[in-house]
Amino acid sequence: MVSGTTASEKIPWSGRLFSVQPRIRLQRSFDEFQHTYQGYVLGIEGTRAGKHRNFLVAIGKGAQEKYRFHAGV
Repeated sequence: MVSGTTASEKIPWSGRLFSVQPRIRLQRSFDEFQHTYQGYVLGIEGTRAGKHRNFLVAIGKGAQEKYRFHAGV
């Protein structure tokens, strides 16, 4: 959460998606491995409140299915 805002407050921003990385949870038990898909981490180069910077945003599987984020254009 950005300081000075509430969780329900929307923050205007603009940017360009420069990376998409899958998020998984890896669990290990003795000689067995198991992974669970959790979504993606998006790398965004953008501007918020007049400041230009890079952001990392974690999204779930539902958000990816709804908005279909992708790198480049």
